[in-house]
Amino acid sequence: MAGRIRVLPADVTFAVGDGEPVYRAARRQGIRWPSICNGDAECGICYMVVEEGGENLSEKSSVEADRLSLGMKAGEPRARLACRATLDGDVTVLRKGVRAAG
Repeated sequence: MAGRIRVLPADVTFAVGDGEPVYRAARRQGIRWPSICNGDAECGICYMVVEEGGENLSEKSSVEADRLSLGMKAGEPRARLACRATLDGDVTVLRKGVRAAG
């Protein structure tokens, strides 16, 4: 297991596997994460803002950086795409609209 992610303000926490993007881990566990493109890095809607543990995230790829530069969080340096970011430790992020399974 690569780590756990805590999503505020809903206070949802879930495990993310080794090399698994945050968005895929959420979907696998029945957690609702906002997206239009279903994790293909085309819409940018799955953005999250890193509060703690940014050092535990994968490096931002050029695809991720390009998509973020065009979206709602273009001016937010802590923004990441859940469909591209992977973990190597625990991370806390802000993302409204995330809802636990059930």
